[in-house]
Amino acid sequence: MLAVQDIPLIKYLRVVETERITTALERDSFVISGRAKEAIESSSPVGLAYIQNAITEYGAQSGARVLVVDIFGVAIADSESLDAIGTSFLSRPEISEALAGSISSGRRFSSTTNQELLYVAVPIINGSQTLGAVRLTFPAAVVDNAVNERLRGIGSVAGITLLVSILVALLLALGITRRLSALKKVTEEFTKGNYKVRAEIDGGAPEIRSFARSFNAMADQLDKLITQQKAFAGDASHQLRTPLTALQLRLERATEMLATDPAGAAERLEAAMIEAERLQRLVEGLLVLSRSENVDQIARVNCDAAQIARERFENWEALASEQNVSLELKIPETATILAIPGALEQVIDNYIDNALGNVPANSTITVEVTTDQQLTKISVIDEGPGIPEADIDKAFNRFWRAKSDTHGSGLGLAIVDRLTTASGGRAELVNLQPHGLSANAYFPNG
Repeated sequence: MLAVQDIPLIKYLRVVETERITTALERDSFVISGRAKEAIESSSPVGLAYIQNAITEYGAQSGARVLVVDIFGVAIADSESLDAIGTSFLSRPEISEALAGSISSGRRFSSTTNQELLYVAVPIINGSQTLGAVRLTFPAAVVDNAVNERLRGIGSVAGITLLVSILVALLLALGITRRLSALKKVTEEFTKGNYKVRAEIDGGAPEIRSFARSFNAMADQLDKLITQQKAFAGDASHQLRTPLTALQLRLERATEMLATDPAGAAERLEAAMIEAERLQRLVEGLLVLSRSENVDQIARVNCDAAQIARERFENWEALASEQNVSLELKIPETATILAIPGALEQVIDNYIDNALGNVPANSTITVEVTTDQQLTKISVIDEGPGIPEADIDKAFNRFWRAKSDTHGSGLGLAIVDRLTTASGGRAELVNLQPHGLSANAYFPNG
C-alpha cells in the first residue's frame, strides 16, 4: 500500500519541484533582462558595470550562473567569470532560441563544466525588437538534491509507517496465534482424554472467542454424553450381572437334577424363566432410558393431558381389576400441555405400574389432572405403604428399587424424571398421611 501510494507521489513531487525551480529561474531571468535592456541600449560602461554587479550578487546568493549576451550572442556580462565576456555563445541552442524571441528551458549536459545543467534562457526585448538574451544555468545536481531532500522526508514517514505497521501486525498476529496455540493445546488435552479441560474465552479477537465458546459447548456436550455412557455401561453391567448369574445357577442346578429329581428340575426351570423375564424387563428399561438421554433436542408439542390420562386409564383398568384394585379418574374436559411426543404416556404408565406393584388388594388408585396458570399437574395417587422419607430423593436414580419391589428394573422412575425434565417440567413423589403415595409430574401449559 505504501508503494502504491508513495511511488506516484514521489514522481509527482519530483516534477513539481523541478517545475517550481524552473519557474523561479524564468522569473528571475525576466527581472534581469529588464535591467539589462537599458544597459544594452546605451552600451555605456556604467550600465554594463551595473548589470555585471547585479548578476554577480544574484549568482552568489542563488548559486546560478547568469550570462547576458547581445543580439549577436556575444557575452557582455557573466556572473562567474569576466574572462567569458566577449565570447560568442551563439552555438548554444538555448541562446539561439532566446535570440529568436522564444523562451527556452530544460536540462542538458555541459561538456564545458562536465555536469548536467538546468537552464532557462529568455530574450531581452524592447518593443518588437530583440536586443539580446539572458541565460540562467543551475547545476541539475542541486535541483535533484532539493527534490531528494523532500523525498527523504516522505521516505522517512513511509519507513516509520511501515515499522509501526509491522509492529502492530506482529502484536495482532502474536495475540491471535497465542490464542490459537492455547486452543490447540486444549484440543490435544481433550483428545488425550482430559474431558474437563476448557478453552479460555476471555480476551482475543471476537472470532477466536466465538470459536472458543463453540469448542467449550461441544466439549460440555461430549463430556456429558461420555459421562452418561460410562454411567450407563457401569450401571447396566452391574445390574445385568445379578440376574444372569442367578439364571446360570438355576439352569445348572436344573441340569443336574433332570435325571434324579425331575420335579425339582422343573421348579428350577420355572425360576429360571422368572429370572429371564426379569432380565428382559431390565434390558427393555435400559433401552428406553438410553433413548430418553437424547431427547433434549426433540421439539415439544401441544397435547391434551386430559385425553391422554383418559386413554391410559382405560388401558390399565382391566389389569387393575384383576388385582382387585379400583382405578379412579379425576380430570377436566381438556388440559393442554407442552411435552415431547410420548412423554406423558410413559409417565402415567410408569406411575400406575409402580402403584399396582405396591398397593394392597381392595385399594384405590386415582389418576388426577389439575391445572393452574403456568403448570399442569398429573398425579397418580395410591393407598400403598409409600416410600421412606430418607429414600424420596433417591427414588428417581437409576436402578433404585424399594425393598418391597423384587420384580422391577429400577428404571421406571428414572425414565419419568428424564422425560419430564426434557419437556420443561419436573417429577416428584410425596408421601400421604396416614399412608399412600402421590406420584406427580408437572408440565408447562400449552
